Amino acid sequence: MPRMNLPHLRLLAALACLGLASPFTVTARAAEAAELPKFRSVLIDGQAPLFSLSDATGTGRWLKTGESFEGWKVESFDLAKQILTVSRDGTKKELGLESGVIDEGEATATVAEADALLLKMRFEEMIEKSIEAQQSAMAKSMGGMFGKDMPEDQRARMTEFQGKIMSVMLAEMDLPGMRKDLAAVYAETFSSAELKAQSDFYSTPAGAAMIDKQPLIQERMTAIMMPRMMKAMPKIQAMGEEFAKEEKSSVPAKKPASPSTAKPATSKPPRPIAP
Repeated sequence: MPRMNLPHLRLLAALACLGLASPFTVTARAAEAAELPKFRSVLIDGQAPLFSLSDATGTGRWLKTGESFEGWKVESFDLAKQILTVSRDGTKKELGLESGVIDEGEATATVAEADALLLKMRFEEMIEKSIEAQQSAMAKSMGGMFGKDMPEDQRARMTEFQGKIMSVMLAEMDLPGMRKDLAAVYAETFSSAELKAQSDFYSTPAGAAMIDKQPLIQERMTAIMMPRMMKAMPKIQAMGEEFAKEEKSSVPAKKPASPSTAKPATSKPPRPIAP
């Protein structure tokens, strides 16, 4: 076996150290990567953004800038690059947004988005059907009140008259214009994400069923409400009569006009005409 001199021994020692260091270095880096939280999503609500972080088990929560998760403090967020910077023990790390999607929860909605939703909801058709359903329920309720006391021809005239009322009402409501006005209200009330969520719902079979069956629900609701409202009518009428009496008694009575103290005019005898 050849004899090894000191330089050879130093070289072998150095190689041995490198060989031993490599596995430890890889293991340390893997452990560090495992400890880094996952950057799931970000919610921008018009105020302070919220960041969703989770650990290796999937457990997570929402944080604001300056808050910490598993020892990692949220430092800053680069919106353009979708990079979240976190730090721990003086070391900073950059986390990429895993989903690649930014949820703008409170982004301002546009009137066009709101109008598109109302069109998907078949707004005008729904209003027409709802009015028809309510009138049908009211007609049934009125028919139940009068019962056999109302002649058939009178009942037919009343139904025809209600149809005329509905035609005038719908014409004056201007449903297309009403939809545009309501779209502005929706845009002011809901965020863009909320409008999208509603639009997604009405695109599902359950959402379509909601649109189709809403008039029937309203008709049945009116049928449930009307008897209760009619039951309250005698009390309301009595309250109205009592209120009228109280108003009448609270008005001070007018004093009779005093007779005039002026002396009645006396007629003078005619003056004689000179010859």
